[in-house]
Amino acid sequence: MVISELCRQQRDMYDKRSKHIDDRIVSISQPHVRPIARGKTKAGTEFGAKVSVSWMNGYSLMDNLGWDNYNEGTTLQESAERYKSRFGHYPEAILADQIYRNRENRQYCK
Repeated sequence: MVISELCRQQRDMYDKRSKHIDDRIVSISQPHVRPIARGKTKAGTEFGAKVSVSWMNGYSLMDNLGWDNYNEGTTLQESAERYKSRFGHYPEAILADQIYRNRENRQYCK
């Protein structure tokens, strides 16, 4: 099944003279893995899952797990609200990468 889908994708890209196709298979053994364009000098593309985690009293809880290349900065407010619904209050601090520091999230955290 994976091989036939891979062949279909390759044929489609060849016929259209394209280098892009949605949900492109990059691993035969793990067809759900998607390339993540990071724009970093050392590794411009990474492979694997994106995970958002909350910590409380030494326990970690997964808030979000995704294999697609999405902007994780859009998940901060959802994660903070999920934390509040679990524990009855907002987190004391939010630690995140710079991608989370957008105008909407800064306004939300005030």
